[in-house]
Amino acid sequence: MYRFVLLRVVKMPHEKLTKTFIDSIDLSPTKQILYRDTVTIGFGICVGGVKSYFVEKKMPNGKPKRKVIGKHGVYTLEQARTIAKQLLIDMDNGIDPVEEKRKAKADTIAQDNLEKSIPSLFEAFENYKANKELAERTLLSYTNCIENYFVDWKDLKITKLTEKMVRDKHKIISDSTSGKAQANLSMKLLSALFNYSKKYYIDDSGKNIITSDNPVKILYELKSWNKVKRRKTYIRADQQSDWAMAVATTQWVGHQNNDMFAYTNLDFLFLIALTGFRRDEAERIEWSKVDLKYGTITVTDTKNGEDLTLPIGDTLLHILKERKKRSTSKYVFPGRNADSHLTDRRIARAKVAEKSGITFTYHDLRRTFSSIANSLAIGSYTIKRLINHTVEDNSHDVTDGYVQVPFDDLRKAMNMIEDVVLPEQVKVLIENRLYIKDGETRNAQQYWDDHVNKLVASFG
Repeated sequence: MYRFVLLRVVKMPHEKLTKTFIDSIDLSPTKQILYRDTVTIGFGICVGGVKSYFVEKKMPNGKPKRKVIGKHGVYTLEQARTIAKQLLIDMDNGIDPVEEKRKAKADTIAQDNLEKSIPSLFEAFENYKANKELAERTLLSYTNCIENYFVDWKDLKITKLTEKMVRDKHKIISDSTSGKAQANLSMKLLSALFNYSKKYYIDDSGKNIITSDNPVKILYELKSWNKVKRRKTYIRADQQSDWAMAVATTQWVGHQNNDMFAYTNLDFLFLIALTGFRRDEAERIEWSKVDLKYGTITVTDTKNGEDLTLPIGDTLLHILKERKKRSTSKYVFPGRNADSHLTDRRIARAKVAEKSGITFTYHDLRRTFSSIANSLAIGSYTIKRLINHTVEDNSHDVTDGYVQVPFDDLRKAMNMIEDVVLPEQVKVLIENRLYIKDGETRNAQQYWDDHVNKLVASFG
């Protein structure tokens, strides 16, 4: 149970306040006594359960105002007197110290709330993802940056990131096995998150709660961005037949099964080589985007944001028709279950590279596709359409907006490229693939010995 004690305030005559006098005053649990200083008019000490210094004065509007300075013992007499003199001057100028304190407290609370509203790096990233339409590959790339390169910053308020931290982190990533390109990408993501958050997070009055400068600007000011040379590697003309034969004759465990996984690795590599698709574009192709009747294939969510529909070369059309016969998934290249698509076939790439002696990346296949098209004297506008390149808004090539490439020209180009990528022997291997029927048994090695190797041997 709480006990409330009503304190009776007793006004005492003015006294010259000294430390000796103040120390001699007894504390009273039942009454407060106000002692007013005769040296500094308006200054005094209130004695009750504690001894507290105060100032009092009529404001210019005629209303009296009293303000507690603090406890005796926390403040010395001289400290309290000095503070009192300044407060009395302020009050004489119409400044209400009680109201000022209230405002200061309110400002502190508001500032604390504002600080809480500033997102951490992870929160800024989650908000950025939720409000931006990011391509799947872009989202994966950005998530990799957050989880692998900024993991130690995830819980930091983005306003706590300094220019020095940015410079140091950029150097650490640049010097790591991840490399200079990854360092640049990571910092550009960080810059984008900061700029977006600065516009997104505002207070009730519509003002930005993030007022500090983007710390990544230091990389621009010091010209510290890494210079990354664009890759130019591709499969040379003298290597292309050997590469295609290596793909067609690389043995996989799945070859003996009567299911759509039988030739997945081969078909995936050939599709990229014969369309110039990016790896992630090829991975997520759905059957709904493949028209086997008219021989077309469409990729969505592309790098430039525009869907791309291409005609399919004759051999690739045959490959896709065979896959469709055995498909139980919505994806052309399903993952471990029908609801997922294939991802990260680096093992397939490495195995073919080892067998052929030709080192390549999936993007090398895209560059090879473009290089072959160029070598066949296919027009530059046709090549742009094939690889889904668009002219930048600031480009001087205004003709590009007017040139329309007939679909028949694209189909002719696709078959011409296919004839270069796939020598006749490889086409024979593809067209004569065997699929074991239900109930039949044959191991992969036996199949290879009895069928594939005999076909290869027949080529002489």
